Amino acid sequence: MNIDAEYRKAATESSPVRTIGRAGSVQQYLRIIDMAFKDICPPNNKKCELWYRGQPDAKFDLIPKIGRKPLDPELEIVYLSKFKSLAIPDVQCVPPYPIADNSAAYWHWLFLMQHYGVPTRLMDWSRDAFVALFFSIDQLPSSVGNDAAVWVLSPVKLNEAFSFYSFVKPGYIPNIDEKPVNTLFGPNANILKTKKPAAIVGPINNPRILAQRGVFTVFPHTKKIVPLNMFNDASDYLFKISIASESINFIKEQLTRYGITRFSLFPDLCNITEEIDLQVKREGQLP
Repeated sequence: MNIDAEYRKAATESSPVRTIGRAGSVQQYLRIIDMAFKDICPPNNKKCELWYRGQPDAKFDLIPKIGRKPLDPELEIVYLSKFKSLAIPDVQCVPPYPIADNSAAYWHWLFLMQHYGVPTRLMDWSRDAFVALFFSIDQLPSSVGNDAAVWVLSPVKLNEAFSFYSFVKPGYIPNIDEKPVNTLFGPNANILKTKKPAAIVGPINNPRILAQRGVFTVFPHTKKIVPLNMFNDASDYLFKISIASESINFIKEQLTRYGITRFSLFPDLCNITEEIDLQVKREGQLP
């Protein structure tokens, strides 16, 4: 099917979250994003932006790790305590070291936890569409054969739906160090009437956040977290692009050709072996 026709058909579907196209190449993927951007962002609105999140299975909901069974957000303080006690011996490798006993330290620790895989109420997004595409095709064995997905979010429209702009300037994406974020989402926040997350900007306290152009949604401190794609108004600020399962290896080759590799997104010693192997193969030094 013609990409333009497929996009227009999907954009008129009545499902809660629209699947606006199925991409079989990087070029198709970018074209779908361009068409969606024109629909969501008014002409000449330079402040409008989209955030992207790749997931290895199109059927997966948008829910942070700590909200997935058998976990729940009440365990956050347990994970935070254990992470701090175990990370402190290696604190020289974790720049910058958070100052203890204030709200900023709580959030900085939480963001470090998130990027080292410890369950939190945070969900990673990127301002870079290529980053999300890479993560969508980095599949687990259980997802092989299924379409992957890149979720696309309008952070401003999400915050409007959350009514965040009763607390901060309309159109502004707040930083976690700002008072409204801690008031509404901090460890001592009151239970909110809404269970929606909000879009926020975090501290760039890790090379991975910088490399991945990381931004975040933070979910309320409530026992039962509702996936972002399950809200009745989700289609106002969220849509999905399916990544064709039969094209995943081809797209992976394309991204490698364009310089999007695991080492480029995780620039640390843990992934240097894979990058060296890739370069040796490219150079033809293997028999």
